[in-house]
Amino acid sequence: MPGCESVREPMRLRVGVAEDLPFVMATERLPGHERLTAQWSLEAHRQALAQDDTRYLLAHRPRDGEVGFVILQPVADRHEGTKLKRICVNPPGQGLGALVLRALMDWVFVTLPTDRLWLDVFTHNERARRAYRRAGFTEDGLLRAAYRLPDGATADRVIMSVLRSEWSA
Repeated sequence: MPGCESVREPMRLRVGVAEDLPFVMATERLPGHERLTAQWSLEAHRQALAQDDTRYLLAHRPRDGEVGFVILQPVADRHEGTKLKRICVNPPGQGLGALVLRALMDWVFVTLPTDRLWLDVFTHNERARRAYRRAGFTEDGLLRAAYRLPDGATADRVIMSVLRSEWSA
């Protein structure tokens, strides 16, 4: 398992390929993630990866190897911008998510013709909401009872975004 003793080591992102899907699936299925993120089948990931408006990005550091992944979908919608569909790191809770998020924001606003990076996050995932706020995201609105959890309960989601002008400030 990757270590976090090298937090100052640069986080790099690379575009994911089909051979990365076992890592993606294992990471999104870490204990506790079932209440924090969706968990797609291999076929669902393959279909998403094949879409023109989807990018899988793998986060890695030379010393640790792969430490997480991001799914962007849609990549650069003319009206809504780019959606951060999913972000997962391993190990969670040790600051890697913030590093991946910062690298992602740089990648999106340098690489894509988009003025807005947005996401939705469960209201009960306060740790993620704090991380997004620290990175510069603003809470834009609430989607009530907008996701069915594995146990059948519904969860609210908060929409958050950061604009290119805020990222570059």
